Amino acid sequence: MFKKFINFYLRYQNISLKISFILISLQLLHLYWLTTDVVIYRLTGIDYFVGLSDFILLFIIIDYIEIPALVSGIIYYFFAITFDKNEKEKRIKNTILLILLSIQSIHIFWITDEVVYSTFVGSDLIYMPEYFAWIAILIDYLELPVIYDLLKRIIRKEK
Repeated sequence: MFKKFINFYLRYQNISLKISFILISLQLLHLYWLTTDVVIYRLTGIDYFVGLSDFILLFIIIDYIEIPALVSGIIYYFFAITFDKNEKEKRIKNTILLILLSIQSIHIFWITDEVVYSTFVGSDLIYMPEYFAWIAILIDYLELPVIYDLLKRIIRKEK
């Protein structure tokens, strides 16, 4: 049964690449929210998210899409490291990208965006040292190299 799954996945790996890219790329909108509504506001006191607050539900939905995006990306890089003969020479790079995604998935259960936001706005319900919030924010940006790599792979496969 496991062998059938592996064969199925390898047969449709190009589709998996594109799905992973689309799902993880949606996180660019999440990073935009994080940068404008949290980071820049915390550093400068200027809220660049003002005009987009009507779309907060969209940003919340995209934030939840992060879970299947990470699962998809982790599976893609795991298979690239383990089974793809063409990727053997890129094993170190693939391993690093897999680790970045794994750290990102651990972060989801460790410090959520709501905890970070509450820490910065001074909520009494949750107390966390501010440096933990900054670490969680930096972890969110670990998706950027993965997005870049997946886009490069799609372009290369299309040629």
